[in-house]
Amino acid sequence: MIRKLLLLAGTAVAFTAATALPAVAATPVSFTLTAGALSISAPTAAVSLGSQVASTISSTLNGQLGIVTVTDQRGGTTAWTASVISTAFTPTAGPADPAANVSYGAGLITVSPTVVATGIAAVDLTGVSTVVTGASTGISTASWNPTISVIVPANFAPGVYTATITHSVA
Repeated sequence: MIRKLLLLAGTAVAFTAATALPAVAATPVSFTLTAGALSISAPTAAVSLGSQVASTISSTLNGQLGIVTVTDQRGGTTAWTASVISTAFTPTAGPADPAANVSYGAGLITVSPTVVATGIAAVDLTGVSTVVTGASTGISTASWNPTISVIVPANFAPGVYTATITHSVA
């Protein structure tokens, strides 16, 4: 009987050892996402707003500047403001057409699904003027093709008038 008990006990120990859990080693693993940048791009090549005949009455020239894009790679909930400023339109000789006569309209804004962007008309680009604001819930882009309007005063001399329109985003 003792032999049977020892055999039975040995079988129980062998069964328990055979069904014991294997050894486990857990390794924590992670990765890091860093915030990207907020940036703006605009045409860098010269843009013509058109031409007209010099006149004894003031008039307005209108033209599109080309695609402007804000890219927000900061992630999370963010907001941004796109702004512009213009120099005066200066000819090779004669008086300049001041930046106070320059207007900017963003027009239709194309956005990625994670951003809401709103255009704000600017009618005097002498100082920095907000033209588009955006609120995002992730990586996003917003693009528009602004219309630039320039009041041409009466009796301005014929010639090519040039200015620089500078975009920024913060």
